[in-house]
Amino acid sequence: MEKIKQNKLIYIMFSFTSVINFLVFWLDPTSYMYLAISLIFFMNACVFFINSRVPDGDYWRRWETIREKGKWYFSIVYGSLITGLLFSVILYAVIRDYLLFLIVCCVAGGWLWGYIMWMMNEKRYKLLKK
Repeated sequence: MEKIKQNKLIYIMFSFTSVINFLVFWLDPTSYMYLAISLIFFMNACVFFINSRVPDGDYWRRWETIREKGKWYFSIVYGSLITGLLFSVILYAVIRDYLLFLIVCCVAGGWLWGYIMWMMNEKRYKLLKK
């Protein structure tokens, strides 16, 4: 199987597993282990998403415009504001408590996710541009 198709398949499998674990957490909000597993699978899905992009496709052209704004812009906007706030809203819908704590943790975690995704995108981008 071609490497890009294999990465797309793995991306779909990790995404599906992440959603299933989150649904189990949704049904039983006291079992935080499923939330942690869901987040781990989500991160793995992000890795395989990046590696499944066609080298000369739209994703990398879009990345060129995003990377011009810088690492901190990406980490704050895409990580903290978009991903972090989205996760805090979703988790608050499930847990229904600790709103401020959830927002702080999700925004900080979103920033970390944005920073890690920036590093991985940059590494893959530089490798493709060689």
